[in-house]
Amino acid sequence: MGSFDLAISQTNIPPNIVADGNQMYCPLGQINIVTNFDIIDPDDTEIEALHIQIAQGYSRGSDVLTLTGTHPNIVDTWNANEGKLSLRGIGGANVSYPDLIAAVYAVEFSNSSTAVSGIREFSFTIGDANYLPSTGHYYQFIQDLGVSWSEAKIAAETLTYFGLQGYLATITSPEEAQLSGEQAPGTGWIGGGDAAVEGVWRWMTGPEAGTIFWNGDMNGSSPNYANWNTQEPNNLGNEDYAHVTAPGVGIKGSWNDLAVTGSIDVSSPYHPQGYIVEYGGTPGDPIVDISASTQISVATVESSLDAERCGPGTLLLEAIPSAGTIFWFDVPTGSTPLGNGNTFTTLPIAITTTYYALASTNGCLEGDRIAVIATVHTVPTVAANIVFQNCDEDGIPDGFTDYNLNEINDVITFGNSSGMTFTYHLNMADALVTTNVINPIPFNNATANTVYVRVESPEGCFDISTVDLQVSTTSFPNGLVHELAYCDDDDLSDGTRVFDLTQASQFFLNEFPAIQGLTAHYYRNLVDAQLEQNEISNQSNYTNETPFSELLYVRVEDENNGACFGIGPHLSLVVHPRPEFEVDSSATLCTDGVPITLGINAANGIYAYEWTDENGSVVSSQPIATITSGGIYGVIATSNEGCESFPVLVTVFESAAAVIGNEDITVIDFSNNNSITITDQNNGIGIGDYEFALDNSLGPYQNEPVFYNVDAGIHTVYVRDKNGCGITEKIISVLGYPKFFTPNNDGFNDTWNLIGWNNDDSQSADIFIYDRYGKLLKSLPPDSSGWDGTFNGSALSSSDYWFAVNLVKEDGTSQVFRGHFSLKR
Repeated sequence: MGSFDLAISQTNIPPNIVADGNQMYCPLGQINIVTNFDIIDPDDTEIEALHIQIAQGYSRGSDVLTLTGTHPNIVDTWNANEGKLSLRGIGGANVSYPDLIAAVYAVEFSNSSTAVSGIREFSFTIGDANYLPSTGHYYQFIQDLGVSWSEAKIAAETLTYFGLQGYLATITSPEEAQLSGEQAPGTGWIGGGDAAVEGVWRWMTGPEAGTIFWNGDMNGSSPNYANWNTQEPNNLGNEDYAHVTAPGVGIKGSWNDLAVTGSIDVSSPYHPQGYIVEYGGTPGDPIVDISASTQISVATVESSLDAERCGPGTLLLEAIPSAGTIFWFDVPTGSTPLGNGNTFTTLPIAITTTYYALASTNGCLEGDRIAVIATVHTVPTVAANIVFQNCDEDGIPDGFTDYNLNEINDVITFGNSSGMTFTYHLNMADALVTTNVINPIPFNNATANTVYVRVESPEGCFDISTVDLQVSTTSFPNGLVHELAYCDDDDLSDGTRVFDLTQASQFFLNEFPAIQGLTAHYYRNLVDAQLEQNEISNQSNYTNETPFSELLYVRVEDENNGACFGIGPHLSLVVHPRPEFEVDSSATLCTDGVPITLGINAANGIYAYEWTDENGSVVSSQPIATITSGGIYGVIATSNEGCESFPVLVTVFESAAAVIGNEDITVIDFSNNNSITITDQNNGIGIGDYEFALDNSLGPYQNEPVFYNVDAGIHTVYVRDKNGCGITEKIISVLGYPKFFTPNNDGFNDTWNLIGWNNDDSQSADIFIYDRYGKLLKSLPPDSSGWDGTFNGSALSSSDYWFAVNLVKEDGTSQVFRGHFSLKR
């Protein structure tokens, strides 16, 4: 598009438009938008068109400009999107200035909402561009599908409008954003970008070029003004240029960031539709006067002041209008005013009431009414005068005692003390102004027998109750003590248990006349009972705090007025201890028929006892029990007070001396490492826990039933029960033979025979002796005196000889042993 070329005259001098009309608008009504309008043109009498736009404050859907009356030479067109009314000639012909002037005088503004507010500014211009009076600039959308930002910048700077230089728009205010965005006929590029420094958004065109208007991404901030859409700018795909968002995407007229070409998808809402050109503000621009403006205002309530009071009465409400005066109503719509003026005094009211203030000019009764609330707070309901009694139990019967004045709060408010503030005073004058507050606890009636209680609600409303302090004439009998005694039958033997104090309450109430409302209360000490503080609140579940014995203070009072009937240390809590004693946790019973005796040790008293077996059968009712079989036995002690001990258990283990047969013995002999093993010791030899010794009944004993490196010969194995049930012995034969013998009749090693032979361990045995050539020299039984080294009566020479032993064991199995030995002479 080139320069704006409006055919006005041969000299092309644009007309000068003059308009006046700053007026007040009555909602739901119609109002002319000018009070004075003229077109001054030295060389023309007609023009192609005149455009009237709601340039500021436009509310789409409710604001309308209407040409009223009959204007045969003019065609009017209302564009609701732009908020613009255009006046043109019939069939594209020019319109005379007199016809246009008459038509402008007939244009009216109306709004369909009673809640309309603020200012409407109207611009009058002869060109198509939108005119914003607050900036004096013109704004024009140029449609150019798919244009890049760079191309749009160049194109905008080639345009002029009545001599004003064009540039991509730079938006610096909400009014400018609405006119150039929301009210523009299309959306497109504007002059901002962060191509130079990512995240630093500047205006890159026009007189604001270089001005920073945003720092950061979607969570950034503006040093002046920005109008980003939700979650923008987001820099998705190197997006460095500002663009007015297409309708239907987020906030209408707001901005988003795009790459320099935008989306290349023609169906995308981010495909550029064109660009927005701004005219005005460039240094060297001519002064043009082709536009004018007027405005109307809707009177509004700028501020209001509610009022409140305590109790019924009148209240003074206040509201300040932006213009005109205030009309007061008692309903949000309709009705006639109750009064007018910036202040309004209500009639006497007893409850909170809402009134409504309407800012009005010229008697207008339409518009947005603002609620102004006249609040009536309830004054606390208190007893005008009560008598408060306490018991004189401080040890000095002088008629003076300490009081806890807080205890009368519920009484004087009839149980409605929650949320109230109570202060206590010695005279009415102090109570009225809340001065010289006295401490309510403790307060002694020696100071004064009358106090004044100010009861104030959270809203500051108050009333005062007069309280007369008296000393009770009743008391408990001297020396009265009621006892609650129980065994310490909980899980711990610590002298404490749970008491239900209410079990004693009727006993104490019976000490006084049967008056409706008497109750018993319990405390730990006299001061608490006098001042009714630190009361034991859970009477049915109180655990004594002093082991075994505790004395509580009892207070009987009238719940209706708090009067005390008696105080004193009259409830004794006694916890009888559980019996305690000791028994050995285990014992051993030998199965030889001799019983054992279980007994009690270290008993802390004289008790009755009951012993039971695993089946619950009683085996003894004495401190001792005679036991003849193994098992788990329990014993319970009972005191004279009937308190039972915790059950104590004794485990009696059965044991016995070992029973050993040949089958329980394994002997490895005729070897370099003879051994004896007692096998199957956990079952076969007995039920006891055993230890073992070899050849000495006194030991040493060992836990392992195996002996190694045993010499050939006859041995005795001793098996001892660790529980003391006896020692069993077994003779064991370990066979072997001498490696040499010396038959020289010196009494040492004169014959050769097996070592360790025992006839009881086998059925038979035969020994055969050979020379080195296998010649049988001698056969003999192992129970003989042995071989003397002769053959047929002749002494054999020194040499090595061989033997074989054929052994038939006791169980009938055969075994052959072979070896050799030396004869030395």
